[in-house]
Amino acid sequence: MATIEKRNWGLGFLLSVVLAAGMIVNSYINFQEAQDQCFQCFEGQYDFLKNDLFPTAVLWLGGLLAGLVFHFYVTPAIVRQQFGIVAILASIIGLFLIFVAASGYGLTNIDLWGNDGESGPEAFRYFSALHVIQDGLKIFMVILAYEAVAELYYFLVARAKENRSLVLKTLAEFILFSAVLFMLWYVAKLSYIVITDNDYSESRIAQLRHWIIPIVVLHLHWFYRCIPIIEGGFAGDNRFRFAELLVVPILILIFLPSLPQYHLDRDLLLPLLGIHGLGIGSAYLRSIFIGEKQTFLTEVTQTSAELGALRAQINPHFLFNALNTLYAIAMKENSEKTADGIQKLGDMMRFMLHENHQNRIPLAKEIEYLHNLISIQELRLDENQQIELKINLQNPDRDVFIAPMLLNPFVENAFKHGISFRNASWIYITLTHDPEHIFFKVHNSYHPKNDNELDPEKDSHGIGLDNVRKRLELLYPDKHELSIQVSDHDYFVSLVLTIA
Repeated sequence: MATIEKRNWGLGFLLSVVLAAGMIVNSYINFQEAQDQCFQCFEGQYDFLKNDLFPTAVLWLGGLLAGLVFHFYVTPAIVRQQFGIVAILASIIGLFLIFVAASGYGLTNIDLWGNDGESGPEAFRYFSALHVIQDGLKIFMVILAYEAVAELYYFLVARAKENRSLVLKTLAEFILFSAVLFMLWYVAKLSYIVITDNDYSESRIAQLRHWIIPIVVLHLHWFYRCIPIIEGGFAGDNRFRFAELLVVPILILIFLPSLPQYHLDRDLLLPLLGIHGLGIGSAYLRSIFIGEKQTFLTEVTQTSAELGALRAQINPHFLFNALNTLYAIAMKENSEKTADGIQKLGDMMRFMLHENHQNRIPLAKEIEYLHNLISIQELRLDENQQIELKINLQNPDRDVFIAPMLLNPFVENAFKHGISFRNASWIYITLTHDPEHIFFKVHNSYHPKNDNELDPEKDSHGIGLDNVRKRLELLYPDKHELSIQVSDHDYFVSLVLTIA
């Protein structure tokens, strides 16, 4: 089962605050009703702050601490099926916190309605063994429900990331957003009664619960499908996909009025416009915020990379002068192969100095760099050795742009781990493209380094592939598919970039 190690309680905390707020508002409603029915008949026996607000705070704090214990220690152990001593102790602590919260609530809370709410208000102590058990079970069931929903969300997000599935990612967010909006509706319902002093069942806000699902569906539909289509314009197949913009809104217009609480009259227009406005408007706002965050992260990463390169730089003029000197010496000694390697190395370094700082470069320059890299790697190979190289890098026939030095770590990795001077080896590198995608594949034999091999980098743990993954997430979010398959004998990389 896929799980996410990084767990977050931020949403759980917000939901617990919403629940506590709902309890307080509900208690205040009961207090107002009791006063209306029996004015001053329990005066001196009840204080709203001491006998309702404080008990609710005790119940909330104990439940919150118990939820934290279960979320970070008990549930992960259950999911991994590793229920050890730590998880057992955490379970005991969590249950004890629930008991303390329920007992503290019962000891300090006073019920205004007695044993029978129909007989009128009456101030009486709420504490009893039965009430403690009931409240403890309520807290436990709330925690259990939250953990079930949270674990389902974590699972779907992890699977969506592994499989790059937009459907699973959308389903996870649908569950998350729906839960949050339902909780907000719960507080809004109670607050409406307090503020307006009206019967909730007759209010328009009572119908909000029927708006939640359409708003979430519209938000996700526009964020993941419609906004990218609009931003893509009428290029390519997008002209046939513009019908998607109307599918969900039309379905909501057709089916929502059929719900029992609606009537086909002019009063229906405003709620429908509000639903569509909230769903589509929130999707655009989220898209703007995500875009600004992505731009900021990209700029920070780019700046950090440039600073790191500057720190590691040797004076380029000195370096190029040294390479030119070595090239002249190699030509003088008739070492054409060495001279050719020096020249290609100089071209590669010039590329890194002058092109690598740009956000996008022509694909043709990236291919030229790869050819130089492969040529230098070939210098250390002996023609008599059993090493097979097949290189097919398709030059573009139009302007195609790509982030610089995105592909070379895969090639370097192939030569580092795919070449053995003792065993048969092969490296196959292919780069093709169509109007909307770049397809890059590297397939090589796999020879793990032995301790006896004289490899200066055998003990190093390269960060090239990790950097590539991070760059892909920043520069091509939801526009790349990277697949890496490793066996005992071969290593296969497939990268698909969406460039349209």
